[in-house]
Amino acid sequence: MKRKVVRLSTLFALFSFVGTFSAQEKKKDSIKENSIGEVVIVAFGKQKKEEITGSIQELKPKDISALQNGNVLQGLAGRVAGVQIVGNGQPGSSPSIRMRGIGSINASSEPLIVLDGIPYPGSLNSIPSSDIESLSFLEDASSNALYGSRGANGVIIITTKKGTRKGIHVDFDIKTGINFRATPEYDIISSPAEYYLAYFNRVRVGEKARGKTDAQAYTEAINKMNATLGYNAYNLPFNQLINQDGSFNQNAKLLYQDNWQKLLFRPNLRQEANLSFTANTDKLKAYTSLGYLNDRSYLIGSGFKRLSLRSNLEYALNEKLKFGANLNYSNSEQNLGDGGSFANSFQFSRNIAPFYPVYLRDNDYNRVYDIKGRAVYDYGDGKGPNGARRSYAVFENPVGNRQYDLNKVTNNTVNTNLFVQYKFLKDFDFTYNFGGVIINSQELVYGNPLGGTTATVGGRLAKSNTLKYAFNHQQLLSYNKQLGAHNISVLLGHELNQEKSDYFGARKEKLFLEGLAVFDNVLKMNEITGNQYDYAVEGFFSRVLYNYKNKYFFNASLRRDGSSVFSKENRWGTFYGLGAAWDISKEDFLKDSEVVNALKVKASYGQQGNDIFYFPGTTDRIYYAYKNLYKVSNFGDDTPVVTTEYLGNNKLRWENSQNLNAGFETALFNRRLSINAEYFERKVSDMIYRAALPFSNVGYYPRLENIGNMRNRGVQVSINGDVIKTENFTWNLYANLTHYKNKITKLPDAQRENGITDGLFLLKEGSDRYAYYLKEFAGVDPLNGDALWYKDGVDAHGNAVKQVTNSYAEATLYQTGKSAIPKVYGGFGTQIRFKNITLSANFAYQLGGWGYDQNYRSLLHSDNYASNYHRDVHNTWTPENPTASLPRIDISNSNQNANSTLFLTKSDYLSLQDLTLSVGIPQSFLENYGIRDANIYVTGNNLFLLSKRRGYDPRLSISGVSETYGYNLLSSVSLGLNLKF
Repeated sequence: MKRKVVRLSTLFALFSFVGTFSAQEKKKDSIKENSIGEVVIVAFGKQKKEEITGSIQELKPKDISALQNGNVLQGLAGRVAGVQIVGNGQPGSSPSIRMRGIGSINASSEPLIVLDGIPYPGSLNSIPSSDIESLSFLEDASSNALYGSRGANGVIIITTKKGTRKGIHVDFDIKTGINFRATPEYDIISSPAEYYLAYFNRVRVGEKARGKTDAQAYTEAINKMNATLGYNAYNLPFNQLINQDGSFNQNAKLLYQDNWQKLLFRPNLRQEANLSFTANTDKLKAYTSLGYLNDRSYLIGSGFKRLSLRSNLEYALNEKLKFGANLNYSNSEQNLGDGGSFANSFQFSRNIAPFYPVYLRDNDYNRVYDIKGRAVYDYGDGKGPNGARRSYAVFENPVGNRQYDLNKVTNNTVNTNLFVQYKFLKDFDFTYNFGGVIINSQELVYGNPLGGTTATVGGRLAKSNTLKYAFNHQQLLSYNKQLGAHNISVLLGHELNQEKSDYFGARKEKLFLEGLAVFDNVLKMNEITGNQYDYAVEGFFSRVLYNYKNKYFFNASLRRDGSSVFSKENRWGTFYGLGAAWDISKEDFLKDSEVVNALKVKASYGQQGNDIFYFPGTTDRIYYAYKNLYKVSNFGDDTPVVTTEYLGNNKLRWENSQNLNAGFETALFNRRLSINAEYFERKVSDMIYRAALPFSNVGYYPRLENIGNMRNRGVQVSINGDVIKTENFTWNLYANLTHYKNKITKLPDAQRENGITDGLFLLKEGSDRYAYYLKEFAGVDPLNGDALWYKDGVDAHGNAVKQVTNSYAEATLYQTGKSAIPKVYGGFGTQIRFKNITLSANFAYQLGGWGYDQNYRSLLHSDNYASNYHRDVHNTWTPENPTASLPRIDISNSNQNANSTLFLTKSDYLSLQDLTLSVGIPQSFLENYGIRDANIYVTGNNLFLLSKRRGYDPRLSISGVSETYGYNLLSSVSLGLNLKF
């Protein structure tokens, strides 16, 4: 019987049908068929799509083919309902991922990554997206329960390709393109003249506000410029550069101007090629691939290279015995951006005043060159024209640092998954899975002796080596039986997961020869460090699946886990999941409907755990949470000094997450429209947070404690529709949204009334995790430009009221009622196909949240040094502009731009995540060359962002606080060719 395959684009949506279903041609009843035989990757195996009682979303190769990221998860914002993805522009970096809200305060909120059935501890930048067959996002308790202690924050199952097509096939894909900065810089001052005027006016206005005359204010401003700025980029002294009336002297001649941003950020090339071979016979399935990626960043000296090799084999010896192996090797080299300091390229180039030069100049303002003919960089350390010295970021020059310094991480990753499966007694099968990962990570940090902070010690070299092992053993016994209309499946399993890491690092100073990054070339030993850890989790689990007439579905899962993180008294935890679903569309009263082709309701509930905690104030994981941890140092004369690094807590226990899920999925109008909706509730109990305890009467050491509870409650909705669907023309639209509210429901008695201050936020019962706690800006005093704030007070009758003050110290911290958590986030997109031409676009968005624009605040600073300004500095209060909404910027009053609600900014955004145009080459042409299929395509990522303020990118932060040292997102546009033989 002739059959055809119809593709649906609902892979992005929450309860959407996995995009491929069989339909009997010209047969009306086929519309009612419900993906019979279609399977979805689930915990420890596969399951028919129709049997799923939980929340599982799946992406296929066509959904990720447009991505141009070294890490496949980096570009998926807006593609999966309920999932927030926050990335950065560093090629090869890993994003932060949140499923259905905030999983914890001090413990991990990241989902578990499972690769080909085995938990994966490495970075996904070792795996090309072209090797991936599917990405399954497991979001509810019934789906995650079998992962027990590691499933509280959701699970992402990545399945690599196998030989699924009969015969032998070869696929080749090559693309080359350009990387460039995705987000424009803030609207900062770029002209030396404009900056000098802005600085002059800031001092003048401040002096006027303190009662000085115009002449006195002018003199003081000129004196401050001479004393503070250091460099004069013009041929006239400051008292001639700016006229008495405050205007700029048009006769002044600019002697030099270097553009920091243009020298640091330049478009760069991206190249990627992937070659794969697949074979499929009655007994053998094989997939072998070779991949190459050279992803150069727009930030000079930064990028990511990868060479990967994969071989997946599966062989059936007979009807009972089958075995297989997945082998992967990856070598990657990541040249990193800058850390969190004045040397950070993004922070520095944003904040450096535009008159400071990149290159060193002599007293005649000519560039200086070294004996090798290289331009010498200016580090602001007094070597500039006439001994000029910066008042900002002395000894730093990121252009020079990125030219001569090196911060490189080289990873060699070997990943092996082996399995053997034996079927016996007709209904039973036993599977043994082994997963092994070995990661050797080498980091090299070279600081040059020519200039900058490392030049003060003659240069510096640091090297480290981390060797990480992870081994996973699984024994799975399953039973599957059909008894009439009853179908039952039982799984019994045991899993042992072990990790070990050994770290060694050393640092030396004073290089003998410049540029030779070996320890024998460095004279002075500075530091040697080393540590190791062991971690293990063991679990015993079971799952029962039952359905009646393929209409009523039930499942139950139970897991007992033990983790080495906890003391013996609290090591073991019990986790479970329950789920049920009803396929209403198969009932007699609905099965003949012309409108409703599918309708299923489902619900689940369960509990998972979390054993990933961090040292307070860091992102370093604690592997021995119940032990006191110490550091031994050398006092200088071989006398050991022992300090407490962490105070253990043997009463610490699991964070528990109870998850409720309920929803429906439906397909209408010959499956042309699907609507999927879901309600969820996550309750986190025994939440872990740091506590400060007195110790030995000399200080306070942090300790983790189970202090409280938290709740996430929300809904997810997704819609997918084929607007037009003919043989030669199709038009598909999809959209998804997620809304949730977070609430802290319990804190310890001591903190219940006042809460716990956490930076810009207040953790308090009844509030959410990211509720801002700030002094409330009350406007600007029109008489003198003072910033005003509110404080608590009482009126003449003794009633509590808010009063206005110009004293920042007197102002009261308030719960603002505003949160960094958006009201709604999600994505939408479209795909249009006309014959062999396909155009697709995917967007991401969020609405209703608030960010704190720390970068904007710093660009309206009142500091007495020469860092740059936002152009809004021209809109601040002056005697000539008394109604300004921004206060006077006064170098004598640093509180004028202090933290307050003034810098809260809406974090709404809309971004074009990817845009692809693909043209298929006609088959009549390909047949002459033995090519089965081919297409040429152009694809772009991160091409557009609409946000509240130029330069402000809400996509870089989960907490809403703008990233001062963040690596701005990267845009890519590539031209590619795909050939199939």
